[in-house]
Amino acid sequence: MRYSDDIIEDIRFGNDLVEIINSYTPLKQRGNSYIGLCPFHKENTPSFSVSPDKQLYHCFGCGASGTVYNFIMDIENYDFLDTIKYLADRINYPLPEPNGNFDNKVLETKQILYEIHKLVAKKFYQNLSNPQAKIANDYLDKRGIKPNARIKFGLGYSLFKKDDIYTFLKEKGYNDDIILESGLVFKTKNNTFFDRFFGRLMFPIIDVQGRVIAFGGRDLTDNKNTAKYLNSPDTPIFNKSYNLYSINIAKNSKNKEFILVEGYMDVIALYQAGITNVVAALGTAFNENHIKLLKKYANKVIILFDSDDAGIKATLRAIPILTNNGIYVRVAQVENAKDPDEYIAKFGTKSFIELLNNAKSYISFQIKQKMQEYNINDPIQKVEFTKQVSKIISSLSSPVERDVFIKEASYITKISEEAISQEIKLILSNNNDTQKLVNKKPKQIIQNNKLEEARQSILYILSTNINIYNKLKNYIKPEDFLDDLYVRLAKIIFEYNENNKVIYPAEIVLKFQTPEEQKQISKVFMLKLDFSNNDKLEKIINDQLKIIKKAYFDKIITEDKNFEKIQQALNEKKSFDKIYINI
Repeated sequence: MRYSDDIIEDIRFGNDLVEIINSYTPLKQRGNSYIGLCPFHKENTPSFSVSPDKQLYHCFGCGASGTVYNFIMDIENYDFLDTIKYLADRINYPLPEPNGNFDNKVLETKQILYEIHKLVAKKFYQNLSNPQAKIANDYLDKRGIKPNARIKFGLGYSLFKKDDIYTFLKEKGYNDDIILESGLVFKTKNNTFFDRFFGRLMFPIIDVQGRVIAFGGRDLTDNKNTAKYLNSPDTPIFNKSYNLYSINIAKNSKNKEFILVEGYMDVIALYQAGITNVVAALGTAFNENHIKLLKKYANKVIILFDSDDAGIKATLRAIPILTNNGIYVRVAQVENAKDPDEYIAKFGTKSFIELLNNAKSYISFQIKQKMQEYNINDPIQKVEFTKQVSKIISSLSSPVERDVFIKEASYITKISEEAISQEIKLILSNNNDTQKLVNKKPKQIIQNNKLEEARQSILYILSTNINIYNKLKNYIKPEDFLDDLYVRLAKIIFEYNENNKVIYPAEIVLKFQTPEEQKQISKVFMLKLDFSNNDKLEKIINDQLKIIKKAYFDKIITEDKNFEKIQQALNEKKSFDKIYINI
């Protein structure tokens, strides 16, 4: 049987390629990728590269390439159906029965859990009217949370009663098994049922489809033996590593720059200030899985964590996760307040918006933090600090951005801009040397097969840079690639770009049916092109466009029997040779 594209994509999404491959052959991180010895052929020097953001692998030695499906098929000698079942079992994903229907029991369980969470959310909200909830209402009043925000976020209160929710759900007719599976209740060794949340201010966690899938609860007492915040455990409808608080509201803001904060109250405080493009992680460190959700709705992020040591460390951890996945990052920090919520309460909305507008590049933030580690009045420490800052600046692909931060580093250290520039060039040169095994230069590839390389390079550029795509679409069309496989890939890339859809390489690869096709498409997305040198990139694009267009015109000229079409192709070929596209 053939599983739907949605099922195939769900299973791929749930299985991290790096984790799986690392269980077969050890991988080491190098820049944005991981490298290791290829498990498909014998080698002593690593030529096997895995891209975590693209969820693709490629061996520059034997040519093995593809998604997690291709890897398992080749390494375990499974066919595609067996691979789907293997990967589905690995993440407890329910597959349809042979008749095409899903396991009704699994679907029914999920539906019941959605119903339960909706009912409980309503009860928690209604509990705010209970005299017991005075502590919660007093807290919300003190924090300045207005009635409309309480309604918008469905805030509530869990009564200080050990089995209130358990009794409530039993009265609604739910059995013990499904109540326990909801995560809202747990059973002790003495077979006593306890509510997971009681005596807490409740925050419903809502998915992008507007369904309540879990809860967060804040303790309102000063009991040091009680966790301040408590979240629902993972259930069949909730995984904290794959969800973001308030994503249901932020996605409707139409703002492509999200503000990433630490907690529920920060999100709500910003909402009351008229800022709705805000999300927060759910009691877990911001990770790659969060990125997959976030990238569907935003391509820029302002990190606005607390200004304490923990917040700074969390910011430094989040920066590479975001930037490695193509997210443009700025960092804002509140001063004279412990978090954004308190800042707004003390200084007002206008001051806070100004703080957001003045958010600094993540590079400035990293440089500022490095300054805390060194005494730049000491010559030896100044040299080491400058080297560390040069490493940070070298990660930038834009020469303009590099120039800005070289000036900033020079101002701080009093070391000349020229010296810092030379240090950065040395770092980049060393990086290029270490990447030779996984970075084939365009000239080397072109010597082997100029047309193949031209097609792959242009398709890669069209899929990764929307600005260049908007310029090139006037000069090239999918049919120009001639090869059926590349024509189909070009049509997909053009369609996605025209509809402003995010291009996820692994998702695109799986639109092709055979393993051979998937491996060939994977090679396109695993190319390494240098976008930092605009002049060089511009020349590559013009040269390779001419190669593609020449092949297209030559085919018409040599094979078509229509004289007018041949004459037109001759004229267009002559005209195109004179065109130079400025990027």
